[in-house]
Amino acid sequence: MFYRMIFLSLLFVMLSHQASQAAGAACMMAKFQGQTLDYELVITKGHPVEAQDEAEARLRAKGYGNYSPSLRYRNLDIVRAQNLTNLPSAHIVVIRSEFKDARGKDRSVVGCGFHAKSYEGALWDAIRDAQNYFWGWKPDRDGYEIVKKVRY
Repeated sequence: MFYRMIFLSLLFVMLSHQASQAAGAACMMAKFQGQTLDYELVITKGHPVEAQDEAEARLRAKGYGNYSPSLRYRNLDIVRAQNLTNLPSAHIVVIRSEFKDARGKDRSVVGCGFHAKSYEGALWDAIRDAQNYFWGWKPDRDGYEIVKKVRY
């Protein structure tokens, strides 16, 4: 009985903590054959999943998720979350790089970074984010540009 009360108390604390989520942000990408076609960054005062859903809806409203320059490629592009945060306030940096891979094909990558204290920390997170989703990209070799800097 004693352990059951402790378990229920801990469960209540965990659930009430999740319900008090103050803010968050999500970065969604539209990708197709090694190219990042577009991205959406959404900041919310609610849970990060709300930002993720809104960003996905924005990309789909632009026509992504059903890319078809010909019927051959229909439904092959991908709309997915690439990075999100539940920080109540954050610095955000979005980077983009256009480069050629080892076979000489054009490629692009976008990285979103979040950090509680600085834009520099957010930039490092954006670089890590881009490398996580495109292993062949090297920031020193391929370069990048900062597309957006925001703070919420």
